[in-house]
Amino acid sequence: TSRAASATEPAPFRLPTPDPTRDPIMTKQKHEIVIVGGGTAGISVAARLRNLPNPPDVAIVEPSDKHYYQPLWTLVGAGVFAKEETVRNQQPYIPRGATWIRDKVASFEPDAGELTLASGQLVAYDQLIVAAGIQLDWAKIPGLKESLGKQGVCSNYAYETVDSTWEAIRSFEGGRAIFTFPNTSIKCAGAPQKIMYLA
Repeated sequence: TSRAASATEPAPFRLPTPDPTRDPIMTKQKHEIVIVGGGTAGISVAARLRNLPNPPDVAIVEPSDKHYYQPLWTLVGAGVFAKEETVRNQQPYIPRGATWIRDKVASFEPDAGELTLASGQLVAYDQLIVAAGIQLDWAKIPGLKESLGKQGVCSNYAYETVDSTWEAIRSFEGGRAIFTFPNTSIKCAGAPQKIMYLA
């Protein structure tokens, strides 16, 4: 079968090209497995699936052309690495044979086995994996968004703010340092503790 053949000769990387002459609402593509999110989790799952002896048809929905290795940001905040070492072009990390859909998801339709992209295109699937990460809502804490990166207020949870952590640590001259640990769901729950120990 064509799937059996792909196990010995993997299909090349595919980046779908939209047809400007077609109405995006009426355009639909179908994949066996669709993964929403091209971060470390989504890419890792896609790679495991594509490395199976009889790999399924996998598509990854990810709008960003950059891949950020966020687990390293704790060490960036500790001054061990520069933050530029944690970002790479996304394309080389898309597993061979997987389809990269460079778009955002606008809505999910699980009963129909479909999702709608921001462009209006429909993507159908047999199995769906959601690994979109967590949205950072700095504005939920009054004054936080405006204070990040200033006067010792810092965070390791964003590429734009992580280098300010090291600036705050190395310029600290004594007194009280406060490390916060949210009681809600967060990405990498060990990060608030690790930077405290490294500081």
